[in-house]
Amino acid sequence: MARHDIQSALIIQSSVDMELDIKLRMASALGDIPDPYDMLFVGRHYAEPTEPQVQEMMTFLRQTNSSDPSAQMQRVWAKREFASRKTRVYLSSFPSGISAYAIGRQMARRLHHRLRVRMTFDKHDLDFILADVAMVGLSIAYSMSPSPIAAYTTRHGSDNQLLTHSALHVMSLRQDDPAMLSPYKDWASMWA
Repeated sequence: MARHDIQSALIIQSSVDMELDIKLRMASALGDIPDPYDMLFVGRHYAEPTEPQVQEMMTFLRQTNSSDPSAQMQRVWAKREFASRKTRVYLSSFPSGISAYAIGRQMARRLHHRLRVRMTFDKHDLDFILADVAMVGLSIAYSMSPSPIAAYTTRHGSDNQLLTHSALHVMSLRQDDPAMLSPYKDWASMWA
């Protein structure tokens, strides 16, 4: 990044899908982040404890997990509302399963020095190192909620994630409907 005078970059892992309006969501998120910041997690597989509305939704899903038709209807509407909530940015506390992130040049330089040691000698993968840097306070990291980039695989029965307007689905490049999926991999049984 420094060699080519790139101020920031969006790093996306392979095997992902994204919302059709990702450009608008990113612009909104970047406008809401206070300066200074080092990273913005754009795609995650798992919920974070500090993520807005997550704890409330988890509690609601657990309380309404019954065969009562009224409770089931409440769940349907609550899940739709949660899935289509406005994009928000929050201070990241425990990012996990990172599939996409934006990073600035200064943070890239700091990471470059850490990565060599942590990946070679400590045998940690990049996902672990990015989460660790955010959790221990070595960076000012934010996350987007809901994530506009989600994991995707063509394997049947996989743990793909919810997207409200999937780019791959609109282009008929995926058969399942990601609007019906769980927003996080660790919510699959609770979301059903």
